[in-house]
Amino acid sequence: MTNLAAASGDWVIAVESGGSRREFDAGALPVQIGSDAGAEVALAGLPGSIELGRSGGAFLLRPGRNARNLRVGGEPVAGPRELRDGDVIAFDRARLRCAVRDARLTLEVEMLVTAGDTAPPDISEVGRGRGGRDEAITPIAFKPTVVGSTAVKRRGPSKAAIGVGAALAVLAVVAWFAFTAKSVELKFEPAAQSVSLPSTLFKVRVGDRFFLRPGPHRVAAAVAGYYPLEANIEVGTAADQSIDLSFTKLPGLVTLTTDPEAQAEVRLDGEALGTTPLADREIKPGVHRLEFAADRYLSEVLELEVRGAGERQALVAKLTPSWAPVTLATRPVGATVLVDGVEAGVTPIELQLMAGERDVEVRLAGYNAWRSRVVVGANQPQQLPDVTLAKADGRVEIVSNPSEASVSIDDEFRGRTPLTVRITPDRAHRLTLAKPGFETDTRDLSVAADSGRRLVVDMAAQYGEIDVRSEPASAEIWVDGQRRGITPSRLTLTALKHVLEIRQAGFSIAREELTPQAGYTQVREFKLDSLDQTTGSGYARALRTGLSQELKLIPSGQFTMGTSRREQQRRANEILRPVRLTRAFYLGTREVTNAEFRQFKPDHSSGEFSGQTLNGDTQPVVRVAWDDVAQFLNWLSIKDGLQPVYEQKPNGWAPVRPLRNGYRLPTEAEWEWAARFAGREGPGLKYPWGADLPPPDRSGNYGDIAAKKILPTTLVTYNDNFAVSAPSGSFEPDALGIHDLGGNVAEWVQDYYVLDAVENPQLIEDPLGPETGDFHIVRGSSWRSHEVADLRLAYRTYESERREDLGFRLARNLE
Repeated sequence: MTNLAAASGDWVIAVESGGSRREFDAGALPVQIGSDAGAEVALAGLPGSIELGRSGGAFLLRPGRNARNLRVGGEPVAGPRELRDGDVIAFDRARLRCAVRDARLTLEVEMLVTAGDTAPPDISEVGRGRGGRDEAITPIAFKPTVVGSTAVKRRGPSKAAIGVGAALAVLAVVAWFAFTAKSVELKFEPAAQSVSLPSTLFKVRVGDRFFLRPGPHRVAAAVAGYYPLEANIEVGTAADQSIDLSFTKLPGLVTLTTDPEAQAEVRLDGEALGTTPLADREIKPGVHRLEFAADRYLSEVLELEVRGAGERQALVAKLTPSWAPVTLATRPVGATVLVDGVEAGVTPIELQLMAGERDVEVRLAGYNAWRSRVVVGANQPQQLPDVTLAKADGRVEIVSNPSEASVSIDDEFRGRTPLTVRITPDRAHRLTLAKPGFETDTRDLSVAADSGRRLVVDMAAQYGEIDVRSEPASAEIWVDGQRRGITPSRLTLTALKHVLEIRQAGFSIAREELTPQAGYTQVREFKLDSLDQTTGSGYARALRTGLSQELKLIPSGQFTMGTSRREQQRRANEILRPVRLTRAFYLGTREVTNAEFRQFKPDHSSGEFSGQTLNGDTQPVVRVAWDDVAQFLNWLSIKDGLQPVYEQKPNGWAPVRPLRNGYRLPTEAEWEWAARFAGREGPGLKYPWGADLPPPDRSGNYGDIAAKKILPTTLVTYNDNFAVSAPSGSFEPDALGIHDLGGNVAEWVQDYYVLDAVENPQLIEDPLGPETGDFHIVRGSSWRSHEVADLRLAYRTYESERREDLGFRLARNLE
């Protein structure tokens, strides 16, 4: 098989028949076996063919349209069936024995003289006793025989003999100890005040040495200021030995206080120790880090060398205040002071403010508030300049009819109505209100100190005239969604922006945004295009969804689906079928992205592949089942005020026939028409880029050398710079303005899959495929595709599970 990819030899299905063996890789699936024309493995004399494929890691058997006398394990097969190791496929007079090893399926074909299956014989029980039951073995009771005995009376040794024996025994022990004991010196650091070997029976001490038998001994020792020592030692066979032992010093007793006295949290070497004052706390000898943290004081860190051995030590931490006195006075006095929004007293006042930036505010009835940001340094007193308070501003609430008028006071823009402003009291100000389409209103405005008033201004509208004409005449005129008459007509409208629509049944809607000019008549003439569902004439060239996804108008046409048997790399399921699409339709220009799908299902994740993310917002959504897609499309249809296309049925979601006007998946015929034929002269496209190999640079996202670290086989001369899926629309669009119809991710389409290996010359109009099925058709190559067969636009396969390289795009009827 011709292949642009490096040779891999990774077959997944092998068929052994008549002494020959044929191997098929994943790109060659499905494999057709039987007597139908185009079968990859031809077996003459069988009624039709069967198809072998793979889905989700499992191997599937699917009967062809003409297949008869098909069983597995004696059971008739009417639909898809999973194949397991050891299964025997009985196909009329053919027997195909299945062996599944390491995710590969091997079929051994045997042709019988006559057709039919023979059921295997029953296997009888083996190893049973009489009557079909196991025989139990029981022990025989045993009773020992009692043998009588006769007592014999003996005389004991004399007392003298016993005494002599004891003396000799003592001498023997002394001699034994003298010859076997070893001299052992126990060296203690520091020197021990008391030493004992409590568990040793035979020991002799001479000065600092002990005479001990070889073997283990327990030593107990003590010295003032250290923990008692108990240790196990091992005395060897050398005549003179020395063993070193060390005491562990007792902790010191440390008292911790602060100056000034404060309840400071103390941490010892990072661990909480307690709150000061702390008296006689046990701390192990050595250098330690002590941290003191008290409210309103800076943290203090000190080092202390603890001498230990029960010695008492004291440490005083001198704390630095983290606040400073700040003095503030006002004219007049008695103003309330707030610090960071919390009331602190009245002026004049000395504030104790924490170090840092502080918001200080002064309030007094009848005066404007004074605000300032004060930078306070720890333990750094400061005197703020005296504050002279100004009389309070007046307040004016300004309301206009209509609202959203611009408000300027003394030529300074202050906001839009309704608006409350503060102005200097007891003097005149110039107030101006302006709004497009209305006369500008200018007047004087004044207000008393610390008082308020409400001003309502009715603005005079400006009007302009629009002379509206259309061809044909008598079309409806709609302004801002309201019907205002029929053409020809003269309209008087406010001098604001309006949306003007001209509508007539059977014609396209003409739409324009315009702004009338006061005292001036504008003329607007509209030529309405008649609507033609066949060509799409009169309909919008493009639409946008509520998620801003663009769909392009695709004209109708007639073409032949599939490929000729003479084409290299053709698959058996690519039969030729003449098709006519009688109506134009809309098709999404890009594949639906993760961000768009998460508007419907926020927790969806497309995951990753070999450490490369598939979950970016602009990457196409993958790992979505066909039913998930149907529910997303219904959600988007309802959101945009359209009829949902899909309904839930007992075996899943399915489109309502005839198709409604909501968003849907393209049919297989629509997908192939848009990908290969629409807008082009001559024969349909073979590859997304044209008719020749290899693919030119930047022609699409396929299994290229950018993915060689994550894919077993890739295109050896092509690099699109994306190891996995690219952001939707990264590559140039085709002649219709559609991106990625071949490449990036494969795409779900609407039709159920059916195996049909017989070409049908009869013309089919607007095919929708079977109404039921187990699998849906998948069209287009993906970022994993590298086989020549897979890269062709005619390539088709089927799926029922989610995949990391399978997504979808939108379609919609004209009406």
